[in-house]
Amino acid sequence: MKILRWIAGCLGALVLLVLLLDTFGGYVLEGPLGPIPGGALEGPVSIDPDWAEIEEVIELEIRPDRPWSLSIWAVVVDGELYVPSGFGERRRWPSVALEDPRVRVRTRGKIYERRIVRITESPLRERVARAVARRYGLDEKEAPGDDSTWIFHLAARTQ
Repeated sequence: MKILRWIAGCLGALVLLVLLLDTFGGYVLEGPLGPIPGGALEGPVSIDPDWAEIEEVIELEIRPDRPWSLSIWAVVVDGELYVPSGFGERRRWPSVALEDPRVRVRTRGKIYERRIVRITESPLRERVARAVARRYGLDEKEAPGDDSTWIFHLAARTQ
């Protein structure tokens, strides 16, 4: 019986820790910790992005006034960087990012200042969705191209 209580206590503490990190990670973490959101990305900002060799999962920082960063899939199509958001309408980060489109991206240890733009044109959405499917081993017939998946272009910032 004592062992069961000990295991239950450890599991409860672990759940509490994950909830606290999910809620307050942006205040204590530099960048995301796997699926747990974090705060501002730290490091030098690079000017000329080379998207040729981005990591499989990149870090995206949104909401510059109170930075919030998350780990996200990304794909390059025609030399431009795109990120998908499954169930975009129901997720919190897409609407927050669109309120202030200034975002920052970190891949391979370099940070790039970008502007997030939702892609609604069907041909481009479909091309990006197929590229996401290929990159992450999904069936291209089930590519995230339906209306529930939002696709974003991480465009250059205009001064």
